[in-house]
Amino acid sequence: MIIGTAGHIDHGKTALVKALTGIDADRLAEEKRRGITIDLGFAYAGQLGFVDVPGHERFVHTMLAGATGIDAALLVVALDDGVMPQTREHAAILDLLGIDRGIVALTKCDLAPDQADAVAYDVQALLADTGLRDAPPIAVSAHTGEGIEQLAAMLNALGPKERDTTGYPRLAIDRAFTLAGAGLVVTGTLVAGRIAVEDRLVLSPSGLEVRVRGLHAQNRSAEAAEAGSRVALNITGPRVAKDAVARGDWVVHRDIHAPASRLDVRLRVLRDESAALRAGQPVHLHLAAAHVMARVSPLEGDRVEPGSSGLVRLTLDKPIGALAGDRLVLRDAGAQTTVGGGVVIDPSPPPRGARTPVRLSHLAALESADPAEALRGVLAQRPGWTGHSAFVRGRNLPITWQDTVLAAAPAVVVADVLMAPETRNALCDAMTQALAAHHAAAPEQPGLQAEKLRLQLPQRPPLSAHRAIIELLLKQGRLQQDGPWLRLPQHRVQLSAQDERLWAKARALITAERFRPPRTRDLAGALSVPETVMRGTLKRLQRMGLLVEVAHDHFFLPETMQEMIGITSKLASQAPDGLVTAAAFRDKLDNGRKVAIQILEYFDRTGVTMRVGDARRLRDAQRSTTP
Repeated sequence: MIIGTAGHIDHGKTALVKALTGIDADRLAEEKRRGITIDLGFAYAGQLGFVDVPGHERFVHTMLAGATGIDAALLVVALDDGVMPQTREHAAILDLLGIDRGIVALTKCDLAPDQADAVAYDVQALLADTGLRDAPPIAVSAHTGEGIEQLAAMLNALGPKERDTTGYPRLAIDRAFTLAGAGLVVTGTLVAGRIAVEDRLVLSPSGLEVRVRGLHAQNRSAEAAEAGSRVALNITGPRVAKDAVARGDWVVHRDIHAPASRLDVRLRVLRDESAALRAGQPVHLHLAAAHVMARVSPLEGDRVEPGSSGLVRLTLDKPIGALAGDRLVLRDAGAQTTVGGGVVIDPSPPPRGARTPVRLSHLAALESADPAEALRGVLAQRPGWTGHSAFVRGRNLPITWQDTVLAAAPAVVVADVLMAPETRNALCDAMTQALAAHHAAAPEQPGLQAEKLRLQLPQRPPLSAHRAIIELLLKQGRLQQDGPWLRLPQHRVQLSAQDERLWAKARALITAERFRPPRTRDLAGALSVPETVMRGTLKRLQRMGLLVEVAHDHFFLPETMQEMIGITSKLASQAPDGLVTAAAFRDKLDNGRKVAIQILEYFDRTGVTMRVGDARRLRDAQRSTTP
């Protein structure tokens, strides 16, 4: 169990930890020289692990780094001093971080024993509206030992906080150093999952891959550690050195490595703040051990008033690791006061449309801590789907839990998109209905291409989901595909009466010329129709299989194409080397060289022939099937 200290400078936090553990958590020479805690200190006694934090106002950022993942707080208030500014700020921070278990240690009881009741009353008033309202007080003295055994018993009785160990591992790094003979060591609180020796993980946000060479949990050598433990990892990997790691980085499973530059959060501004949090305001953002600058964008107005909460987008100066449910704290631009804090709702929000009613409805649904309930709420809103990878990664849902969540929502995975089964079914029906309407309006057309079909839908799914639904409909036999064209199985191309009349006249002209049919513009002139109308009709006839377009605007009858394949085969069989030249083919057709070459190039494209220098050779498959 991890206990985090909190309280004003010189109220005896480090001395109290030493009295409980026998360990001086101040390890830096400057700390010993000045007699104050500057950086995080760590000490252990049995199953208790202590994170000792600085109490000076200049080191609140360090206190915030140490408060990550603690099971309970030990709020320290000296009886000879009472509640002081950092007592108040630390208490507010603990509340913003959602810490609701702890004990109040009233220190230096040997110096001011008659102040115990008065200070206890002040502390109770301070904590009345926080999660620590029920934290019991106890008077202690690190100097005389009074109350120390009782305090230790009270801390042990708290027991470790219940943690979910099913998610992927996430270690919040608060220290990094090198050891002779071991190499790089990072320490921090394992806030989720399980880490074992030889695991291959990722440093985030850098993305560097690491291997766990060794592990200490709660100050003991171990093969594995679970969420809720203070952990030291001996890691190695390509390009991994001490200067590649910083406080605030994470060690995570690769499936949840997704550094965030924007966060949508539920933010609460402290009641005692003198001003509202406004749009564009710069703030210091603290999440786990990370500390970055960010800008505030309220989503439900232009400000969040003191004592109230609101949905806010935070745009970060540099990316950090963050997942839904993570707690964060904001301090003012000068890093003088804590202004508020909140909970991450979406660690990968869309860049646009942040304030639209649809987006705000999505955020309201995503606020649920239950992933199935959150997913159900999102899928009930327009457009009816959400990204699969972003949702499961943002919620730290391992593969073993995804089926359970999807069944409870319920939801189905369509490519990389999550949607309700009824939404998928509605999209299937909408596609077949759109094709039916198109066939009725344009019976002469073979169908619609995939993207054109998508544009006909009342709700347009992402491209990946659209393709997946098409594949499903093809597999079910509800659609058929002819090249790029999608159609209903019963659809057959039908010419309009106008096209039928035009085709009858054009066919006669094309048949009369056989190997040198008139081009589109010539047919249009001969039949006195606009060239665009003629071209559209010929294209439709091609899609029906009644014509073959060998080159642009040059159409042949299918039977003529077969005849020309036979001529090519015969020429090849008569040539000693089996090669057909353009000149021999031209002479046999009694055609021009340009047209002859266009026909041979068409044969190359369609697999009838293959080019060998300036000649052609019949492909084996064609040779075996051509008389």
